[in-house]
Amino acid sequence: MNKWLTRFVLAATAAIVAMMPVKSNIPDADSVSGRFLSQSDDRVARPEPACGGWYGRPCNDYDEIGLPAVYGRAIEAKIAVWLDDWGSKGRGTMRRGLKRMGRYEGYIDAELAARNLPPSLRYLPLIEADYDLLAVSPEGAAGLWQLMPDTARWLGLEVNSLVDQRFDVYAATGAALDYLVALHDRFECWFLALAAYNAGPTRIERVIRRHGGARPRNDALFGHIRDLLPNETRDFIPKFLASVRLAGDLSLIGQAAPEKDPPERFDVVRVAGAASADVLADAAGISEDEIRTLNPHLRIGLAPAGRSTRLRVPVGAGETFLARFARIPAGERSTLREHTVVPGETLVRIAGRYGVPLNALRTVNPDVEPRRMRIGTVLLVPRAAGKLAVGSRIAANSTSTRFAGIRPR
Repeated sequence: MNKWLTRFVLAATAAIVAMMPVKSNIPDADSVSGRFLSQSDDRVARPEPACGGWYGRPCNDYDEIGLPAVYGRAIEAKIAVWLDDWGSKGRGTMRRGLKRMGRYEGYIDAELAARNLPPSLRYLPLIEADYDLLAVSPEGAAGLWQLMPDTARWLGLEVNSLVDQRFDVYAATGAALDYLVALHDRFECWFLALAAYNAGPTRIERVIRRHGGARPRNDALFGHIRDLLPNETRDFIPKFLASVRLAGDLSLIGQAAPEKDPPERFDVVRVAGAASADVLADAAGISEDEIRTLNPHLRIGLAPAGRSTRLRVPVGAGETFLARFARIPAGERSTLREHTVVPGETLVRIAGRYGVPLNALRTVNPDVEPRRMRIGTVLLVPRAAGKLAVGSRIAANSTSTRFAGIRPR
């Protein structure tokens, strides 16, 4: 057995910490991303004092999600597999994830503390999405917390063709953590709660019933039912525990910690009515790419009509943006319009009717399949090229999937 694996096995025997009941503190989802208009929202990571714990986090009752003593050996072996992978072919992926983590860890730590949750849960986005807020799984889970559309809606997030709050770190984090609180309350321990987060609570309940509906529900029960779970879920807990260890000490695999990205900072303003990203960017004095990066939940770069939308702009630019945006006539705030499909229409015919390139029409309607387009479908149509704002991606006839705010992992 090599040196670092021996170290892990010894550490595991000392890592069993009793879990107290968690306390829920559910914030308003709309208030997560900012406190009031034009207020700078500086996300600064809190310092992490050293501790005698096995991954160097602050000392408190919720520091560690430990290994059940009886079943630790099998899980420990899987942890070793993951650490070996991240020390070799997966080295770049882990380092990129830890680097990106710097943008959001301060905010996530604060939300964990508000709910009295284990600080180690900050590493879930690392194994779920490599801390890439635009990550999308083949099954359709999205964002840092990899929420499925129906689960996200059930948690109160908006998920539709214009707005997908799974990509809004500041809304999705609160929803995901509230979900974890609910799962822990239901399954009474963290191993089962995390398994349910990965596979869904219904599947975990079904497996527990197959095992005889065992009580008490505790981490040891996870060891009993582990072989009955799907491979991905079976491996989810070891992968999580491996990420916690590795993130706390990359020297375990012979690496130095990467320099983390600085915390994301911005002002929050409100925009009334429809407005497209190119117009918003011009009012903020930044590029369209920058406005989309700050607001990835606006899937096609359009603040919806008929409502007020929270918008993030560079820190210090809030007041200037509001003043400049107020001078833009309402009819000129969007380079997109809506069209309702009627019988006999095709994308080609609609593009011809409005005089826009077919690729531009497809770009702003990424979820529409031309051969399955139904009567009554509402399409977004870019205005004629000559009327588009200078520098607009639509004017440039972009066909990048990044334009839609979603891309494969």
